[in-house]
Amino acid sequence: MLTDKIRLGHPAIWVQNEDTARIIDLITSTVDRTYYSFRDEGFSQYVDGDWKPILIPNPVEEDVDNPYVVTYDMSVAVEYLNQTHEDKSKVTFFDNCPIDPKQYLSQKVYKFDNMLSKYREAFWKDDTSKMPMQYVVISPYELPDEYKHLISSFDDLNPSQEELIHIVNHINENANDSLIAKSEIKEVASAGLGLTEMSFISLCLDSVVKHSKIVPSFIYKEKMKDIKNKGILEIIKPRTSFDNIGGLDNIKDIIKRTVYLRENKEQAIKYGVSPIRRILMVGVPGTGKSAICEATSKELGLDLARTGVSQVLNPYIGQSEINMRAAFRQIKAMDPLCVWIDEFGRDLSGGGTSNDSGTTDRVHGEFLTGLQELPENTFLMCAANDISGLKPEMLRADRFDKIFFVGLPAYEERKHIFSIYLSQIDTTEEYDLDSLASATQFMTGAEILSLIKETKFYVTSENLRPINTQDILNHAPTIKNTIWQKNPDMVRSMYRYAADQWDWASSLQQEESYLILGGKANRPKKQVALT
Repeated sequence: MLTDKIRLGHPAIWVQNEDTARIIDLITSTVDRTYYSFRDEGFSQYVDGDWKPILIPNPVEEDVDNPYVVTYDMSVAVEYLNQTHEDKSKVTFFDNCPIDPKQYLSQKVYKFDNMLSKYREAFWKDDTSKMPMQYVVISPYELPDEYKHLISSFDDLNPSQEELIHIVNHINENANDSLIAKSEIKEVASAGLGLTEMSFISLCLDSVVKHSKIVPSFIYKEKMKDIKNKGILEIIKPRTSFDNIGGLDNIKDIIKRTVYLRENKEQAIKYGVSPIRRILMVGVPGTGKSAICEATSKELGLDLARTGVSQVLNPYIGQSEINMRAAFRQIKAMDPLCVWIDEFGRDLSGGGTSNDSGTTDRVHGEFLTGLQELPENTFLMCAANDISGLKPEMLRADRFDKIFFVGLPAYEERKHIFSIYLSQIDTTEEYDLDSLASATQFMTGAEILSLIKETKFYVTSENLRPINTQDILNHAPTIKNTIWQKNPDMVRSMYRYAADQWDWASSLQQEESYLILGGKANRPKKQVALT
């Protein structure tokens, strides 16, 4: 933690945060040290909860009328500190970096290197008097990678929910408790998680101007708008539930068991059981992986944060890695979340072979680091159509709790899918689900939906009536089961690998895998031939 580094007197610390004043208040109120900084009033010391300018001997000897002055010269300030503090082990100097960090650090790199050497010397000689003055830089910019061996960096210091509650209470009390009901204050703070202090204050005041009160939904929507504009993370309020998804019984069961354990944490700990936290779904395109991600989020009662490597990639050198870190930083700030990383196999395959100057490899590293540092309450779901190009370390045993295979819908699952979609039609028609399931063998759920939509378009535009079973059967040959027809070898390969390595998202698909792979197995109890 930041405060631990402050207490230990680590010589150089970089805090990536826009709330300079808040970070300084956090440090000065937590750790007892002697603090200095440059303020508007010049070189100042923190004394009794306030910053007081320091008067030093006037370097201009001819100016006899002003024997003592305030300085804005860093070299003069350092000379003052050297004279007044023989032991600098408890001295901290705050600086800020509002410019390009590489430009700022290029002028100070030798200083930081020297400070680190002094810190090492003090450690090995057990002599704290040899420790250098501590230097804390607060900047909205990320510390460049090439300086991380010299400087400790922190970047996840946005206000906690308790701090945000304190801010809302302060605003509300100054308005005689007229801006928000006490029962809604926690909701406002939750809506503001992930925002800087000043951004949150600004949104609260904007809400007062526009709505004459602090509205939780306004804070949340404005925050989501800002996150979406940054383009590296999309936050979704889930609408799809498991009731809207046909089949896939095994993965649904795992998620429901996980929800139960999360809701009964103390008992789970008592019996030494850990809920599932990370799932990778691999399978045929159009078979419901994305829908499962959204439904899982709804089942868990969490917002869904969607991202992917393609969203963070940037043509500027180093920016892709910065974007990846920023995405995980935002995720941690908004914990708990359900995180959905789409196109996992495509976007994280290739590595250094992609002729991208090593960008993919570096993004790999940032992704793995972010994965390991996800908060305990964050639930991760990755969806992939093909993981053959992934590096082995991406699939190491401790990366995911479960790897599920999602194949082509089985016979009973196709009936279920038709039942879900057709139930939305205003009609007294009783559909023959067995005939429809038989007519759509090897179709994905997405292709079945396309079949229903196309049938409705042609029938309704011609006769202005609801579609019936025969209409769908008539149009079934026009919807090609493209995935199976064009890529049968790929699908068979995935089925074989699933049989050897992965869990099946559907017990029915596992039972009917013989239809893809060939061989003997019990066929479904009821198969209706088309007439």
